[in-house]
Amino acid sequence: MKHRLVDTTARYQGVFARHQAKCALGERKKRCSCRPRYYGVIWDRDAGKPLKTGRFDQAIEARDARADLLESLRRGTISARSNGTTLGEIKTRFLRGARDGVVLNKYGRKYRKRAIKELKSALKHVPDSLLRTPADKVRQGDIQNLADGLADRDPPLSGSRIREVVYGISTLYQFAHQRELARKDHNPKEGVRLPAPDETVRDFVVEVSTFTAMLRALEEPTEAEREKGNVRTKRQALRDQAPYALAAYGTARAQEIRILDWADVYFRVRALELAADEEGRKPGGSWRIVPMVEPLFKILLDEWEAQGRPREGKVCVPRKGSKSGLVTMDNIQDRVHRRWVDLGVKPILFQEARHTAATWLDHARVPRKVASEIMGHKTPTYALGAARITLQRYTHMLPSELERARERLDAYLREMTQERGSR
Repeated sequence: MKHRLVDTTARYQGVFARHQAKCALGERKKRCSCRPRYYGVIWDRDAGKPLKTGRFDQAIEARDARADLLESLRRGTISARSNGTTLGEIKTRFLRGARDGVVLNKYGRKYRKRAIKELKSALKHVPDSLLRTPADKVRQGDIQNLADGLADRDPPLSGSRIREVVYGISTLYQFAHQRELARKDHNPKEGVRLPAPDETVRDFVVEVSTFTAMLRALEEPTEAEREKGNVRTKRQALRDQAPYALAAYGTARAQEIRILDWADVYFRVRALELAADEEGRKPGGSWRIVPMVEPLFKILLDEWEAQGRPREGKVCVPRKGSKSGLVTMDNIQDRVHRRWVDLGVKPILFQEARHTAATWLDHARVPRKVASEIMGHKTPTYALGAARITLQRYTHMLPSELERARERLDAYLREMTQERGSR
């Protein structure tokens, strides 16, 4: 009779004995005639399959190894040296670990809810056929075909979105490498040719007087409102003015505007504390104190008075029924843009308002290092005196500077001509 391997239960839950091929149990006898080795088994509900420990000489060793494996699975830090772990299993464990605060980002911090949501959304574009593939067997060509397919679909994904999908896969491999779920020398994202990000250049900035007029225009009713006899109340205008004033006068980012609390607005010393809440910070941290200039001070003071002088609560109040309790910046921008267009005013984006803020700081001759700190731009380049992004991407030339340059050049040419003529 051909001998077969036999597994029997041990005295500990989830622990089994693996008997040798020539054991008497293989011949359907009641007693073991070998020295079995023991292993533990747990069920991975998310992956839909069992996970096993290594084999040990003693059942109690297998029991302890099983307990460790169970804890690793719960924390999302399980280490499987086998190259059979699929990309889908890695995705599940990564998202679970990030949600539980166990998996950290490259700055050693917990992933923010918004970052997890964005990663999860991007990874939804990875097909099931790729998710079912063992991570070590996913090839560069598979990722390239995925990127090409997303660009060729109807409607096609934008270049920026395709990059988010592929970078999301790369994040999964970084997670897998740290936990030995995949070979460290294998990352199929390397070498993949991706479409350029279809990001429009943010170079629309406005003069101070123009921006002031744009905010005042929000107090006026549109033509349609006039026909209906509607009056634009001060309260309605403030709700639209405050977010844009925070962006242009206060250098605030969209997420910083959403989470700004009255507890972080200091009227007495005329300063704002931006990104005081971790949820409002960019990766790497951008907490900062920003001076509250006079126009911003007046708008925020009026809004504070209108809200009943609260000690805490969101500065920009969302509409009733908001599940998150925060304003939606896209909705504000769309609403204000429609009003500006109806009033015959060229709209400005929130990001363009921040570019305007950086430009004003530069033209006001605020020291570059100080301006960089106010903008929340980190990693200063000391040769330039400020963060490179502050100078190269955010600072622009105001239209009036062309006229000033012409006047200065004219004056210089006249001066040089007179000097030469007098010789």
